[in-house]
Amino acid sequence: MRNIVLALVFILTGCVSQTQPNGYIGDEFDQEKAAKTRISLGLTYLKNGNYSQAKANLDQALQYAPRLADTHYSLAYYYQLVGETQRADESYSNALKLAPRNADIANSYGAFLCQQQRYEDATEFFESALNNRQYANAAETYENMALCAQEQGLNEAAVSHLQSALNHQPSRAKSLFLLSELYIENGEWDKAKNSLRKYERVARVSAESLWLQVQIAQGQNDLATAKGFGDMLLAMFPQSPQAKAYKNQKDSWVMPQIEVTRKKRPVEPQSKTEALPVEQAVGSPEVVKEPGEAAPETTDTSSDVAINTQDTPIESVQNQTVPLDEQPLNEISQENPRFHIVQAKENLYRISLMYNLKMSTLQEWNQLDEAGAIRQGMRLWLIPPEQRD
Repeated sequence: MRNIVLALVFILTGCVSQTQPNGYIGDEFDQEKAAKTRISLGLTYLKNGNYSQAKANLDQALQYAPRLADTHYSLAYYYQLVGETQRADESYSNALKLAPRNADIANSYGAFLCQQQRYEDATEFFESALNNRQYANAAETYENMALCAQEQGLNEAAVSHLQSALNHQPSRAKSLFLLSELYIENGEWDKAKNSLRKYERVARVSAESLWLQVQIAQGQNDLATAKGFGDMLLAMFPQSPQAKAYKNQKDSWVMPQIEVTRKKRPVEPQSKTEALPVEQAVGSPEVVKEPGEAAPETTDTSSDVAINTQDTPIESVQNQTVPLDEQPLNEISQENPRFHIVQAKENLYRISLMYNLKMSTLQEWNQLDEAGAIRQGMRLWLIPPEQRD
């Protein structure tokens, strides 16, 4: 009996000595791997707004691997989000002590320091990140440097940093947007327009981008174009702060008066055959005017005769171009295309700009329920139904 009891005690003691937290057994337990799992869980909880569970998992990661730089880095991010700046600073420092050549940590620490208005210290860590030849996120660091410079009112330096960011990543949407904002702030309207055009090639149309278009057009004294973008802003994002700002401004705009002058092409002298109605042109007796008799009234034969059937109206519009969908139907030039074939990555907004048509008009003429209901290869009518064959 005594031997049985001793054997049970030995087995139980052995089991306890081999058991590790969270179900990891014996020598198979990998503390660093467990810490990384906890870090991943903690960051996921942070993203979903569950801060208490995030902190619990990050603390567990620290218990598993106190000398793992990523553990301190993740805790620094948590403390930064909850506003505990002193602890965030300590965690960033601990992370860099454990991984002094980690450029990602240096970049994030620089951004944190800039938020604390410790600009010189921030620059030191930004440069440390950029000096790492194996660092793949240089564009992000230059972008952070631009934001830091802008916060100090150093717009020229900010522009330079954003241009460097775009040298490393030409299609970086955030940098293009920030650069457009800076050019607007500096009153460099052409540069702002060009930068925003590049942004629209890589990003979706937003209330923010349309509002920048309004501001650029205003800066170029093109209130008609500004109104066009503003109306799109109201139609697509009616509840946005930008739409409200546009509403507050547009009533104070003084729109230029549109003066339309229609001028017909001079009619060259024609032979009698060309001037006669069809019946006379094929051999009918010629009309002879008696001496002293008033010239007989003639009728417009442009609808009956194939030659010289149409005088193209020439519209000279001061200050703005009348949109195609606002012109009278009989004044739409035949030089305008009748339809457009949708290309890859095109949307209705860009097509409307291309042909100076309102989006609502294109939707109505093509019976589209919504602006996104187009596809590559689709034919979009650019004329109203009554003008089609």
